[in-house]
Amino acid sequence: MIKVGEYNTLKVIREAAFGVYLDDGAEGILLPKRFVPDYTKIDDELRVFIYHDGDERLIATTQKPIGTLGDIVKLRAVTVNPQGAFLDNGLMKDLFVPKSKQQQGMMPNGEYLVKIYIDEQTGRLAATERIEQFLRNDNIALNVLDEVDFTVYRRTDIGYVVIINNIHTGVLHHNEIYRAITVGDKFK
Repeated sequence: MIKVGEYNTLKVIREAAFGVYLDDGAEGILLPKRFVPDYTKIDDELRVFIYHDGDERLIATTQKPIGTLGDIVKLRAVTVNPQGAFLDNGLMKDLFVPKSKQQQGMMPNGEYLVKIYIDEQTGRLAATERIEQFLRNDNIALNVLDEVDFTVYRRTDIGYVVIINNIHTGVLHHNEIYRAITVGDKFK
């Protein structure tokens, strides 16, 4: 089963002048020629990222996106229109953030902390600044001295709210910070 917004390892099933097709259990998913590794042949398995192109077709790439499905990442806005904003995720196609999923409106070249998700209506990757709905602090499965991944979420009067392991929230107090940090920074 193909996982949109994630890496998949797929077998090459046929070649075409404009790339190769990878096995999806149906007609195949195109990996455009510019992303096909040298010496690729039929039956080779390739690790590719899957997303939708501008014509709503699934497409594969060997490019590495900045973030994948479920990630919370800081991305730069490329363009903004009345429907929403498009963020650079490191791929040929930018990631859409609907106006309704923005906190205070996005501006071109601004950087925004977003969560990548699958839009239920279109089945396409999208992003939202409204991260709180994905975070929870019930059933925290952490122990004292466990190593965790922090993403700096926002500054408060007492310190910074951080996202822990992309699931929980916590506070890093000002007196516990010994280096300059900004929203979107990630560290252990």
